[in-house]
Amino acid sequence: MEKLLIVAMLACQPGDRLVDWSSKIPPGLHIVDLVVTVDPFYSRFLIYKPGAPDSVQRCCQNKKTSVIRVPVGDGRFCVGQSQPQMKWTARVLLRPDIEM
Repeated sequence: MEKLLIVAMLACQPGDRLVDWSSKIPPGLHIVDLVVTVDPFYSRFLIYKPGAPDSVQRCCQNKKTSVIRVPVGDGRFCVGQSQPQMKWTARVLLRPDIEM
């Protein structure tokens, strides 16, 4: 258990956290669209693949809701937030035939 915790901590930048959505994303999808809502609206949300902070995608610059497209990989992501008390939700659009 300790080794798993250490690997998870090294995968994400300090202050970011690892989320595992592999059970929520159907197999076979390579790219998903995330509908991200933040509160307060001026907050920033960022997401990237574990161990690859150079692939970071930011969203919601002064918008309450934004859509970002991310590669699925193994379904694990690191997420970060700009404000310590901010609230965010991320929903996966599961219909790849609809483009925005």
